[in-house]
Amino acid sequence: IYTSGSTGRAKGVVGTHRAIVNRFHWMWRTYPFDDHDVVAQKTALSFVDAVWEAFGALLAGVRLVVIPDAVVIDPPQLMPLLLRSQVTRMVLVPSLLRLLLDGDAFTREGLPALRHWTLSGEALPPHLVRGLRERSPGSTILNLYGSSEAAADSTCLDVSAVELGANVSIGRPIFNTRIHILDRYGNPCPVGVAGELCIAGAGLARGYCGDPRLTASRFVPDPFC
Repeated sequence: IYTSGSTGRAKGVVGTHRAIVNRFHWMWRTYPFDDHDVVAQKTALSFVDAVWEAFGALLAGVRLVVIPDAVVIDPPQLMPLLLRSQVTRMVLVPSLLRLLLDGDAFTREGLPALRHWTLSGEALPPHLVRGLRERSPGSTILNLYGSSEAAADSTCLDVSAVELGANVSIGRPIFNTRIHILDRYGNPCPVGVAGELCIAGAGLARGYCGDPRLTASRFVPDPFC
């Protein structure tokens, strides 16, 4: 699977089935589907979120609605499709959520069936959380953080009812995942001190495809294991 390329050229990540299943198992156990769930599949198949949208639903026997690319980026088309399909769960970046909340269609009709919102891929501003709470009261709202190198999602915070400050936390590790905040020497940072977030556990990929040097520099042994 390929990274977003936000730091330069997109890199091919060699993921594992173990990492994918660990992520599925965490979601199935923590936020289980029910018989009436309908999941939106709106991410290009070359990007990591598509794995969770498609196979996370289908392997659990849940109905999947595939949304065309042209519709995803056009809220006036997206809203009616979500309504007609009675979508109950959706993964989206905060910038897309902003477009939905700002649209007239959401103000008039809302999305009463959509009760499980997963936000990831970008920093989540507190005002968007407040706006979604007002428009979709009682819904589950998750803020997920991770990368393609770690099966996409490594931490989660349920922001459905938490008190919000200036920033929205990325939460705590999901199943079989360890998070370390380290300084430039590889030592744990004290509370309140900025450092580099390092991920360990079942979600890690094997490395970068065809680039052993980059793999060796980024996928290093966990000194705390």
